Amino acid sequence: MATRIPQEFIDEVTSKTNIVDVISKYVQLKKSGKNLFGLCPFHEERTPSFSVAEDKQIFHCFSCGRGGNVFKFIMEMESKTFPESVVEVAQMGNIPIPDQYQASNENYQNSDSQVLIKMYSEAAKLYSHILLKTENGTPALKYLNGRDLDNGLIETFDLGYAPNNSNLLLQFFKDRKIDDSTLRKSGLFAENQEGELFDRFRDRVMVPITDEAGNIIAFSGRILNKSEGTAKYMNSPETPIFNKSKALFNLSNAKKAIRDNKSVILFEGFMDVISAYKAGVTNGVASMGTSLTDQQLYTLSRLTNQINVCYDGDDPGVEATYRALTQLNDDRFSYGVISVPNQKDPDEYIRSDGADKFKNLVENGVQTPMSFILNYFRRNYNLNNEHDQIEFLNRSLNEIVKLQSPVEIDMYVGKIADEMGVSKEAINKELDTLRRKMAIKRPANNNKNVQQAALEKVTATVRSNYDRIEKSERCLIYWAINFPEVRINLKGSGFEFVHANYQDLFNSLLSYSEQEESNDEEINISDFMNVLDNDQKNLLAELEMMPMPVEYSDQEIDDYINNINNSGLEVKVTDINRRLKEAAMVGDSKLQLELTKQLIDVRRLLSN
Repeated sequence: MATRIPQEFIDEVTSKTNIVDVISKYVQLKKSGKNLFGLCPFHEERTPSFSVAEDKQIFHCFSCGRGGNVFKFIMEMESKTFPESVVEVAQMGNIPIPDQYQASNENYQNSDSQVLIKMYSEAAKLYSHILLKTENGTPALKYLNGRDLDNGLIETFDLGYAPNNSNLLLQFFKDRKIDDSTLRKSGLFAENQEGELFDRFRDRVMVPITDEAGNIIAFSGRILNKSEGTAKYMNSPETPIFNKSKALFNLSNAKKAIRDNKSVILFEGFMDVISAYKAGVTNGVASMGTSLTDQQLYTLSRLTNQINVCYDGDDPGVEATYRALTQLNDDRFSYGVISVPNQKDPDEYIRSDGADKFKNLVENGVQTPMSFILNYFRRNYNLNNEHDQIEFLNRSLNEIVKLQSPVEIDMYVGKIADEMGVSKEAINKELDTLRRKMAIKRPANNNKNVQQAALEKVTATVRSNYDRIEKSERCLIYWAINFPEVRINLKGSGFEFVHANYQDLFNSLLSYSEQEESNDEEINISDFMNVLDNDQKNLLAELEMMPMPVEYSDQEIDDYINNINNSGLEVKVTDINRRLKEAAMVGDSKLQLELTKQLIDVRRLLSN
């Protein structure tokens, strides 16, 4: 940052921000008890273990252990520093940010990822300037305007143009003293046989690819003047900030619309997404390959449970839709198909038939996967021919038998029966035969999947086991954090925790309460987070998410303190038991008798 952000501004952002509003941009949250739960954005899971406590303004994942306040979430989610996360949260809440707290554009001294993100941001600005402000960009601008993309839409998607110049961008970054190692790592440059760098993208309309937070992490360049042997589209190679199996084009723009519409539309091309956006359909994304990967599906599962496929309406597009439906078998989602009429792609349809017709198609023309598949089969058969009728019927039943819903099965059986002139009874009998065949072929027990599901369930719901001493420490520090009189009594008695992580957190608590002059006041958990390191933030969030009663009793506090103070005796008991086992193994009865006496004495002390 250009200057240190003062505490007053941090306090203002904190007071005007609800952590639920921020996290909801990334995670689909549902109320469960007093907290909200969703799928963790930091690791893949099937059972939601990511919890948000709105009353305390903190989050915690019971599975991976991450936790913190709203700034920590943005730091983890977007790889930002604390000052950058404060500015980011302020921007989300439309809180005015004084100029002196904005990030410096000349700073390349951060982490590798931040350096590359800054490079891509500045490259995009350069390409945009060339497109919109220079004669070199005029042909590319005419091409985009010819596809009904006005300057406002071009700026929304940060479109640009890389001119046919082998070292324009290279010189741009060399002037900014970027070293060759970083230039090579960025993926913005290629290398000739002599090891000399040159601009990777030339004579191409540049489409930036962003991460979920909106940072530009890659480019896809469309060739403007196609020549033989030149690829129509060229994508950035994978880099430390870009993994094509994770990235989804337009996700950062589409997140809110996906949540609001409770669905995402999967398009085939970037231009389809942009045209749909202009037409008012703003919940569209495109993958970086031919099908959605597990990582992309997981990202979407945090935002919605409905995926609608809208590929081209021509024969290759229909084939691609069929392939996509056969691959999209993740049971976290329901699926639909939006078929574009007249063998057009979505972009062509919008330009020829208008935005209103496309919006109506999206809102009212979603087919079920089975409806699309049956229509797909019909394309390949002459249903006036008996042989083709039987083939069509067999293929259709092999798909219908996979359905789980009895109502859906009955509906499609009825349609096929009417269409083919066959009784529903005969079709249902055939389905029963297919089910028996499938049951024979199916393994008795997919042990790997069963074990995985059991593991996910356990990691999402069961806390680690703690011994009596550590349970006492966790409860005691919880009460010390939330009740100042407990904190003051522990401080005055010179009490110390056994485990270093709890003692470190307690020391931070005392230091914070003294600095804030809140020794005798309740601690604001979210504010307290800001002075802790990552491990302490995770621990504090974990402790604050424990199911604890509203009040404590003095006897309870005394018991915890006694348990912790007697921990030396607990360790002694463990040690004597270990030595007793060793003495028994070698048959030393004299030592066994002596150790047994010691054990009785120590247990007597513990009981007292």
